[in-house]
Amino acid sequence: MHSRLYILLSFAILPACTFDATGLGGAATGPSGEASASTGASTSTTDAPGTTLEPASSEVTGSGTGGMSTGPGDSEGTTAAPQPCGDGVIDLDEACDDGEDNGATRPCTPECNTNVCGDGYPLAPDEACDDGNDDDADACRNDCSLSPTCGNGKIDGGETCDDGNAIDTDGCIACKKATCGDGYIEANVESCDDGKESPLCNADCSVRQCGDSKLNVAAGEVCDLGAKNGVYNSGCNADCSGPGNVCGDGIVSTPEERCDTALPLANATCTNACQMIACTPSFIDCDDKAGCEVNSSDDDDHCGDCSTKCGAIEHCDNGDCSL
Repeated sequence: MHSRLYILLSFAILPACTFDATGLGGAATGPSGEASASTGASTSTTDAPGTTLEPASSEVTGSGTGGMSTGPGDSEGTTAAPQPCGDGVIDLDEACDDGEDNGATRPCTPECNTNVCGDGYPLAPDEACDDGNDDDADACRNDCSLSPTCGNGKIDGGETCDDGNAIDTDGCIACKKATCGDGYIEANVESCDDGKESPLCNADCSVRQCGDSKLNVAAGEVCDLGAKNGVYNSGCNADCSGPGNVCGDGIVSTPEERCDTALPLANATCTNACQMIACTPSFIDCDDKAGCEVNSSDDDDHCGDCSTKCGAIEHCDNGDCSL
């Protein structure tokens, strides 16, 4: 009888007890005993009154096209991140992109911006400079040209030229057009340039030499008639030191001269541009030497002329032989 009573009490207590399957590793089922399935919407599973089991993922979404899962912040059609400047592709935030041709002096800057005056990048040859500021009084003006100064490639006030270089053998030197006498030898134009006439350089910047038909007083030249130098009575001797051989220079220049007006003659004078000797009356020249050494009026050997000789008993009387 005690055994029967014990069994009855056990069946009376059993309906009042409940069991939580979650602690046993089994799948929880609802009152109907069916397991919940993922259908693209969030679900909760209830096992017993007051007990709720959450799914493993707090939010599961699906498009039904491959089971891709996306987080709450993702959206369809998201734009890819911009690529770096210099890849040769112009992105939305770039004005240009020439790839390896980007550069400080190129049409496209290293930051993929169009190179313009004022950006701090000079673009040769259009810009002489670019300091990127608005100060028009500094070395680089706001139009990207150099301030007025010799060498900026622009002809400013007081300059006759500006070729932008420091070469002193071309046509523009220190922003002045090259000229003879500026002290600089202009290539292919001048042979020398001492700033003025010198013993080695003529006033026209040609190398000095006697016979160049250019009088160079600094070199001690008195004359220079070129090819006529040294020619008798040309007016200049061979070394440009004087008028040269000329009648009256005190030198009998043969064969052009028989005498010279600067030299005294005995009983005669030098005439006809130093080519004739005029004897004093009654005097004659019988030895073909300069001067009239014979008095033909009383010389028995040359009585009247060089070829008349008086006889042994004759004597010359006023140019005639007589007894």
